[in-house]
Amino acid sequence: MGLFITLSLLFLSCFEIHGTMAADESSTFSFDGFVKSPTFDKSVALFGDSKLVTDTSLIQLTDSVSGRVGRVVYRKPVSLFQGKERNSLSFSTHFSFSSMSDEIGDDDILSFVMVPSSLDLSLFGKKDNNFSALEFLLQNAKNETVVAVEFDISKIGNCARILIGGPESAEIRNLSFVGDLMMNNGGTLSCMIDYEANSKRMMVRFRKSGSIKLFDPFFSFSLDLAKLWEDGQVTVGLSSANGNSSKAHFLHSWSFETRHPPPMWMHSEPLEPNEVSTEEKEGRGRSECIWKVLGALVLGAACGSLGVMLALYLWTICRVRRSMAVVPEESPIEQGKK
Repeated sequence: MGLFITLSLLFLSCFEIHGTMAADESSTFSFDGFVKSPTFDKSVALFGDSKLVTDTSLIQLTDSVSGRVGRVVYRKPVSLFQGKERNSLSFSTHFSFSSMSDEIGDDDILSFVMVPSSLDLSLFGKKDNNFSALEFLLQNAKNETVVAVEFDISKIGNCARILIGGPESAEIRNLSFVGDLMMNNGGTLSCMIDYEANSKRMMVRFRKSGSIKLFDPFFSFSLDLAKLWEDGQVTVGLSSANGNSSKAHFLHSWSFETRHPPPMWMHSEPLEPNEVSTEEKEGRGRSECIWKVLGALVLGAACGSLGVMLALYLWTICRVRRSMAVVPEESPIEQGKK
């Protein structure tokens, strides 16, 4: 009986852990293609050259003229904390894009930005603004704390710049990452940016259309979002600049999801808090997958044991009741005495 109660508590704890990792629907959105609608206008703001191409369900980020900039901003604030204790949330954002000339290069830049929800969004619509996201934020958001991940993909090589902090403590990190990410034959390039609240680390991964590799190569860097914004309310957006080229960029899809971080014991290995890596090994992603599989196996074994114990318990109860219901027959000696 004690084992039965123990397994029951184990099952409930596993269920509770699974529930805490569910996504926060209030800070989640997904656009698999873009359609003109009242919901779209209320949720998404387009600035610069960005415009919705209704016949293709795509957002054209830049025009086919050099020195053009386009931005897409999700209007509704995203919460990075939950509860009165301000528990930090992890998040993942995924977007796919393409270029008209089937390649990106010549100072073409794409960026993911996070700014406080108090920032006036009309700043993104400045007509005299032909800067990349980092240059724009440094000049127009001088009194705000921002985060921007900007990457440039070209035949010469891939590079990235990360902007973190406020006007007095702004930190720009420059790094390069390897991998053939040039888009050919009209293909698209997918990018996934993942932030883990426990390890305070942000990872940026890419995958070409038709590739069997799962978002590889990637680079990562340390970042503590809990120290940047007191209320945790931010606005997220995407920015594109074609620099000296005359290529038009297109956005195919965009999604964002917050989630509760897993318990610390589920991490396969500790992460260096101050490390900025230019290339991560594939083994880390594989080890994370292995730990997830092991967790599923442990949960399955616990549920199976619980089912077996429950069946044995019910069988024992039924057997006892059955034995009590049998009335013993009178012996011949007792019948003779009567």
